[in-house]
Amino acid sequence: MKIPFINTTSSPEKKGVHLNRRLVTFLFCLSISAFFWVMMSLSKEYSIRLNFPVEYINLPIDKVIANNLPETIEIQVKSSGFNLLVYKMRHKNDTIQLDIKDSKALPVKNHFYLPANSQADKITAQFSNNIKVVKIVPDTIFLNFNKKITKKVPVKANLTIEFDKYYQQTDSVKVIPEYIRISGAAEVIEKIKYLETVPAIIKNVNDSLLLKQNILRTPDLKLVDLSQSEVQVKVNVTKYTEGSLELPIEIENLPAGYGLKIFPDKISIKYNVAFQNYEKITVLQFRAIVDYSKIEPGSNKLKVQLVKSPSEVRSIKINPEKVEYIIRKK
Repeated sequence: MKIPFINTTSSPEKKGVHLNRRLVTFLFCLSISAFFWVMMSLSKEYSIRLNFPVEYINLPIDKVIANNLPETIEIQVKSSGFNLLVYKMRHKNDTIQLDIKDSKALPVKNHFYLPANSQADKITAQFSNNIKVVKIVPDTIFLNFNKKITKKVPVKANLTIEFDKYYQQTDSVKVIPEYIRISGAAEVIEKIKYLETVPAIIKNVNDSLLLKQNILRTPDLKLVDLSQSEVQVKVNVTKYTEGSLELPIEIENLPAGYGLKIFPDKISIKYNVAFQNYEKITVLQFRAIVDYSKIEPGSNKLKVQLVKSPSEVRSIKINPEKVEYIIRKK
């Protein structure tokens, strides 16, 4: 009688399942340990430095600040790691307010200083209850006050316009309103003669424009208040076509007893005109001359001058620009 053979070695599949269970158990225990380690770390107290943009409040109504103030401050705060982590996640774009009315006078007239650390309680109040302000940098902010004045200045549109073929601007660019009020320190305001809009390039224009444009904030305007920060810019645009005509040349300043024969005695004129005005343009609206007094020795040509043309036309070209002449004595 044969005894059956029994293989006591585990199959590869069973080994794999056993190893996977051990790996999962190990990773689970590692995760639990890491969680408790993180929680213990976050429960400890930490001190970190954070940078914040600054807003200055309670400025005097009749005065302005004439010097550049820090736009950001560095604040050292202390709290648990958990509180600091939550704050950074929820309040990363916060702005800190500094109260100008707490500033103190210096011996020099209109010069003050604000001890930033004296604002610690007010700044702490801007954080959550569990965060304490330890230090503020810079520790002192200096302020120069000046008398506030107001004046009106014109606004210029800073536009570059590229028109479609046959389209052109019909008149000057209009800014609405033409003037705005600016307020600030006297020595700053007196230097500002005009304001400009933010530069803009507009292409493929084939219709009139009405745009909202922001005022360009140059460094000179950093400490200046504007009555409004944007204006409207209006550009009238219409379709143009080319017109042409022939025009006789008149002679001026011809001395008595002399005759002047010019060759040719007419010029051709080409011009652009708004499509709706094309039929209104006539030869009587133009006048071309040559001036006898402009004759130069040794030259046999005179320059043709167009001394009259209608306001509706533009880009005028004349041909020829000079004519030959013969002087005759009567």
